[in-house]
Amino acid sequence: MLIDALLMAGAPAYFLLQPLAILRWRRGWRTAALAPLLLTIPALIFSVFALTQGSNLWPLTLIFAAIAGAVYLGLLFLLHLCFG
Repeated sequence: MLIDALLMAGAPAYFLLQPLAILRWRRGWRTAALAPLLLTIPALIFSVFALTQGSNLWPLTLIFAAIAGAVYLGLLFLLHLCFG
Protein backbone atom coordinates (compact mmCIF):
# COMPACT_ATOMS: atom_id res chain seq x y z
CA MET A 1 0.00 0.00 0.00
CA LEU A 2 2.90 2.37 0.74
CA ILE A 3 4.42 1.67 -2.66
CA ASP A 4 1.10 2.51 -4.35
CA ALA A 5 0.92 5.82 -2.50
CA LEU A 6 4.49 6.67 -3.48
CA LEU A 7 3.80 5.83 -7.11
CA MET A 8 0.70 8.03 -7.17
CA ALA A 9 2.54 10.91 -5.51
CA GLY A 10 5.63 10.53 -7.72
CA ALA A 11 4.43 12.38 -10.80
CA PRO A 12 3.02 15.45 -8.97
CA ALA A 13 6.10 15.50 -6.74
CA TYR A 14 8.36 15.64 -9.78
CA PHE A 15 6.58 18.69 -11.16
CA LEU A 16 7.11 20.42 -7.81
CA LEU A 17 10.69 19.29 -7.16
CA GLN A 18 12.11 20.05 -10.62
CA PRO A 19 11.51 23.83 -10.66
CA LEU A 20 12.30 24.08 -6.94
CA ALA A 21 15.71 22.47 -7.43
CA ILE A 22 16.54 24.55 -10.50
CA LEU A 23 15.61 27.82 -8.79
CA ARG A 24 17.28 27.15 -5.42
CA TRP A 25 20.57 25.47 -6.30
CA ARG A 26 23.71 26.80 -7.96
CA ARG A 27 26.69 25.38 -9.88
CA GLY A 28 27.01 21.59 -9.95
CA TRP A 29 23.87 20.97 -7.93
CA ARG A 30 21.80 22.81 -10.53
CA THR A 31 23.44 20.82 -13.32
CA ALA A 32 22.59 17.60 -11.48
CA ALA A 33 19.01 18.84 -11.02
CA LEU A 34 18.66 19.35 -14.78
CA ALA A 35 19.46 15.68 -15.53
CA PRO A 36 15.86 14.37 -15.25
CA LEU A 37 14.87 16.69 -18.08
CA LEU A 38 16.85 14.43 -20.43
CA LEU A 39 14.18 11.80 -19.78
CA THR A 40 11.05 13.84 -19.21
CA ILE A 41 11.26 16.15 -22.23
CA PRO A 42 11.31 13.25 -24.75
CA ALA A 43 8.57 11.55 -22.70
CA LEU A 44 6.49 14.73 -22.91
CA ILE A 45 6.99 14.97 -26.66
CA PHE A 46 6.03 11.33 -27.10
CA SER A 47 2.97 11.74 -24.88
CA VAL A 48 1.75 14.76 -26.84
CA PHE A 49 2.27 12.82 -30.08
CA ALA A 50 0.32 9.85 -28.65
CA LEU A 51 -2.48 12.20 -27.59
CA THR A 52 -2.73 13.64 -31.09
CA GLN A 53 -2.97 10.08 -32.45
CA GLY A 54 -5.92 9.34 -30.17
CA SER A 55 -4.19 6.94 -27.79
CA ASN A 56 -6.02 6.45 -24.51
CA LEU A 57 -2.74 5.54 -22.78
CA TRP A 58 -0.93 8.72 -23.80
CA PRO A 59 0.07 9.95 -20.30
CA LEU A 60 1.72 6.69 -19.16
CA THR A 61 5.16 7.43 -20.58
CA LEU A 62 5.24 10.85 -18.95
CA ILE A 63 3.95 9.49 -15.65
CA PHE A 64 6.64 6.81 -15.47
CA ALA A 65 9.36 9.27 -16.48
CA ALA A 66 8.12 11.74 -13.85
CA ILE A 67 8.20 9.06 -11.16
CA ALA A 68 11.81 8.21 -12.07
CA GLY A 69 12.65 11.93 -12.02
CA ALA A 70 11.01 12.36 -8.61
CA VAL A 71 13.01 9.49 -7.15
CA TYR A 72 16.23 10.96 -8.59
CA LEU A 73 15.44 14.46 -7.33
CA GLY A 74 14.41 13.13 -3.93
CA LEU A 75 17.79 11.43 -3.59
CA LEU A 76 19.51 14.55 -4.85
CA PHE A 77 17.69 16.68 -2.25
CA LEU A 78 18.85 14.22 0.41
CA LEU A 79 22.45 14.42 -0.84
CA HIS A 80 22.27 18.20 -0.96
CA LEU A 81 21.00 18.26 2.60
CA CYS A 82 23.90 16.06 3.76
CA PHE A 83 26.77 17.42 1.66
CA GLY A 84 25.60 20.72 0.19
